[in-house]
Amino acid sequence: MKQNSILRLWGVLLAAGTFLVGCQPAAPATAEPAAATTAADTTVVQSQFGAHCYAAHMPDGSVLSLQFFDYYDEVVGILDYTFAEKDGAHGTFRGTRSDNMITALWSYTVEGSQQSEEVIFKLEGDKAFKASGELEESEDGTLRMKDPAKANWEESFDKINCKLGQ
Repeated sequence: MKQNSILRLWGVLLAAGTFLVGCQPAAPATAEPAAATTAADTTVVQSQFGAHCYAAHMPDGSVLSLQFFDYYDEVVGILDYTFAEKDGAHGTFRGTRSDNMITALWSYTVEGSQQSEEVIFKLEGDKAFKASGELEESEDGTLRMKDPAKANWEESFDKINCKLGQ
């Protein structure tokens, strides 16, 4: 049973990696209609797996990106911090979603070392917000927010189009 769950997660993460490359900022509205077959193909994939892409572009050239799938009763995805002037943090997360809140364990690499951190996201309209606050290390080595009730929600991501399979 556990092996099946691990194989299922790897399959989803491979699919997530495919659309990570294809996430693009939302295109401005034009007078010409989009090709019907492309829109229909994307809609089928998005409705089947619930793909969501968000990004934040900073003035210094840094890019923060968040992509995830609603996968049955779980949420799996990628959280990536690519900083212009310093090392970034890159990894995958797995967790649960309750209405507009996602709580997940983010396993990532930062400055050459592996870390794990509990992350909390709030989805509101075309934005996703990541909770920030004082972290403490739990007995299993995972960083967790000391007091989630005191979290600030200043870190935000804007919804972007997911171009799947490209």
